Amino acid sequence: MSQDNEKMNLIFMGNIQYPHGMAAAKRIGNWIDYLKLDERLDIKVLVLRQGRVKLADNKPAGTYRGVDYVTVGSDIRPGITALFKAPGYYLKAMTFLRNNRQKGGRNILYIYGYPNIYNLPLIIFARMLKFRVVFDIVEDIAFQGSSPDILARMKNLSAKWLWGRLGLFADAAIVISQRLYKKTAAIAKGRFEVALLPISVNFEHFSYPPKEPGQRMRIFYGGTFGVKDGVENLICAFEKVCDRHDNVVLTLSGKGSKTRMEKILEMISNSQYRERIEYMGYLEDDEYYALLGECDVLCMTRIASQFAQAGFPFKLGEYLATGRAVVASDVGDVSEYLEDRKNAIIVEPDSSESVAQGLEFLTSHTGQAAKIGQEGRKLAKEKFDAAASAAELKQILKAV
Repeated sequence: MSQDNEKMNLIFMGNIQYPHGMAAAKRIGNWIDYLKLDERLDIKVLVLRQGRVKLADNKPAGTYRGVDYVTVGSDIRPGITALFKAPGYYLKAMTFLRNNRQKGGRNILYIYGYPNIYNLPLIIFARMLKFRVVFDIVEDIAFQGSSPDILARMKNLSAKWLWGRLGLFADAAIVISQRLYKKTAAIAKGRFEVALLPISVNFEHFSYPPKEPGQRMRIFYGGTFGVKDGVENLICAFEKVCDRHDNVVLTLSGKGSKTRMEKILEMISNSQYRERIEYMGYLEDDEYYALLGECDVLCMTRIASQFAQAGFPFKLGEYLATGRAVVASDVGDVSEYLEDRKNAIIVEPDSSESVAQGLEFLTSHTGQAAKIGQEGRKLAKEKFDAAASAAELKQILKAV
């Protein structure tokens, strides 16, 4: 049998929110939507615990868009008691891998994230079962923030150490940015393939008609509200624009940790323009995509941390795909793809004044804002189309 006709058994695995979630769920989901069209591919998803911050009410197991998924450890909460449930957790995950290994084909375990002290037993077990192992690296663990949870700190410390030894486990690595490509390639030293696949967009969700300028300018941010996201800068910038314009409103969507959300909501409550700020919480995909189409300006305002410089915000691709004007901090690979005042408004990270200037320009030049939005959509279609990205990924998987 030729390699082109070889059956492939692909298991996506990660400590993520799935099937409904933010960047991780969408990155994997976009690829699955196209990969599943190939009848030679058998795809399943193994979810480890559903992440630390609960976003959506995901069922622990089911079928989503034609692909089966199973969650192990959904009942495990952070803390020392997690150790007592570890044997059952690993038994269920290893049983899933063993039962879903196929004879006579190519078995691949695709891991979202790094090897760490918690997933390492599963990685070793998969390799014993002759799975090829592919890692998807979307952030630089070297700059991961600290956590008050000792188990989370152990996970991060072990990931930092194991990343430097990725060649012991990896048959290939996918990275999201040029900086991560350089660091991972230096670790690989030619022993395994490293491929750059940036953010992706499923254009099936983005078929909005052009938006005519209205009586008000609706500004939007959606995401996790982490420190890295710079939401405070956006709110400060919005207030500065409100000082000069009475037709602007700010809509926020998403969810973060309890501490972060308390801080953001307190900032909104204390704002003199709080009646113009709407926080909508976490939205399911259909509601979220509909909301994007109703807005005029979409904002990605990450701060200039080492963490931000290594990543590539997933939301940026979806923002651009809407055809609405986008304000984007100049972090990571942003300026490699986008040009200021042509297909986006590029602003200085950490500067609420720069964000305010960008918003002011779009508010005062609605005609040009519409042109910038359409150019941004063209760029997203050319560089970030999930169909093309999935086709490239499939070729990488065939080669491992």
